[in-house]
Amino acid sequence: MWLLLPLFAIFTTQTVSSQSLQIGSLQDDQIMIQSLLSDSLHISTIQRPFLYENYLEIMSEPTINSRSGWWNRPQHYTTYPMFGNTEIGLLPITLQNTMNSRFPLSENNEAAWYGRGMNSEISGGFFIRSDYFSITFQPHYIYQENQDFLTPRFVLFDSNNNIYGSESFAEQIDYPFRFGQEPFSTFDLGYSSIRLHAYNVEIGLASEPQWWGPVIRYPLMMSNNSPGFNHFFLGTREPVQIPKFGKIHFKWMMGYPDESGYFNGVGQGQRRFLNGVNMSFNPNILPNLTLGLNRIYHIFDTDGFRFQNVITLFDPFQRVSLVSQQGADNIRQARNQIASVYFQLKLPAANGEIYGEFFREDHSYDFRDLFVQPHHNSAYSFGLRKLSYLPFFDFVIANLEFTNLTKSQLQQVRPQGDFYTHTPIGQGHTNRGQILGAAIGPGSNSQFLSLDFYKNNLTFGLFAQRHVINDSFHLRISSVTLSPFSDIGDFINHRINLNSGFNTTYSSGKLTLFSRLTWTKAFNYGRFYTARYVTPDVFDQEHFDRTNIQFQIGLTFIP
Repeated sequence: MWLLLPLFAIFTTQTVSSQSLQIGSLQDDQIMIQSLLSDSLHISTIQRPFLYENYLEIMSEPTINSRSGWWNRPQHYTTYPMFGNTEIGLLPITLQNTMNSRFPLSENNEAAWYGRGMNSEISGGFFIRSDYFSITFQPHYIYQENQDFLTPRFVLFDSNNNIYGSESFAEQIDYPFRFGQEPFSTFDLGYSSIRLHAYNVEIGLASEPQWWGPVIRYPLMMSNNSPGFNHFFLGTREPVQIPKFGKIHFKWMMGYPDESGYFNGVGQGQRRFLNGVNMSFNPNILPNLTLGLNRIYHIFDTDGFRFQNVITLFDPFQRVSLVSQQGADNIRQARNQIASVYFQLKLPAANGEIYGEFFREDHSYDFRDLFVQPHHNSAYSFGLRKLSYLPFFDFVIANLEFTNLTKSQLQQVRPQGDFYTHTPIGQGHTNRGQILGAAIGPGSNSQFLSLDFYKNNLTFGLFAQRHVINDSFHLRISSVTLSPFSDIGDFINHRINLNSGFNTTYSSGKLTLFSRLTWTKAFNYGRFYTARYVTPDVFDQEHFDRTNIQFQIGLTFIP
């Protein structure tokens, strides 16, 4: 693949440069706001991380809002000339502390894992760029205090009394409930990359996390819930216009996710190859609409890199066609396919958007099976965002999102696997022990609402969420008949987190301060009383609920 890089540069003539923006950073937030604030359909939020050059282009255009809030102020990097057209620059420095009072609470934070106690992190770095290439080094360092906490009933231990299995999944997935019993540090390459780029295409090597599709909170295929992994990529820098047809945007990546060190299941220690693509299309006749497809394969790379593993992306989507072309499961190389389709409908006149994603674990048998039982091994996310103008504020942005990874009622008559897990590929859809997709985890569902109020340099947000944790497991173990009843199971001890809180951001010049407080009411924490009630009055039972407070504070400085 390295041979392709110089060849790509030789046969191009247009000069461009790029670095990727950290997902969730101030600049990333600015683009997401501009996609609602501006009456411009050319801002694509389907593929993240965004590129710095695209960010500058977006931020240089006038918007329908003439106020001078932080969302309208471009954040420029300071650069210094080196030789020729080559220059070096410094990237934003971020310091952050996150504290959990009673139990772990952690999602969408890349290489970090927020256990109980204090979690301190720092990121920063530099870049070198020229006409056709850029080199970025932006590592991420985290110290996790990892204090002890009450272990739930269905978390398993190894022979040394270390927690290694996630709650209820045991060895089915590399998804530890706790990363050891001692404080630990993590060094990650973060948003580091080597890129060659020209016209509207780029190719290179990177370690940065990916966020695929339009979902705002919990994308089902790829998110920044886990650290990125070293990968090769090829794709468009922004949507490409095809005359009389529409705009095409794609990214293809392949690389090697890692184990956490706490995995003890099928395939332990084997090298796992990930091959995936994100493709989207905007038709000319409906420029407000984006349609997209994600497809990812996990394959054990036991015989080293093989071209056959690359072209799996072109395999049939139906199992019957796959078997007829490549043979039965015991003949084909062990692999796990996940796929999703998504849409985004922009409503620029209303400063809003509607979006959704439909996800399938493994293949449907054929098209008839897909149409008759589309809910087999399927999950979904659906939501909307709306910007509104209010008195005393510049505007407010509301986001409502529903995510469901709980098995459907089809489980009563047809077996369904747990999402992000797979029997031959035991590590599942993970990297270093964290889910690559939706942070709520397999078997779960979420209802999330946020309101963010913007005024000059200040943002104040409120949010509330109901997170049902691995309800597929609860329904499986609690559906049995319980004495003295004859026809019901445990319908009162579902494991649910009610999360609520607020966040603030203050940005002035090159300095940004931010904070977030989350209060969690954990109903039936630990599942200690799951399927154990025995008295006729099922609502008059002893419960085991806990509360947790997570407080986060940090700052970002752009040199």
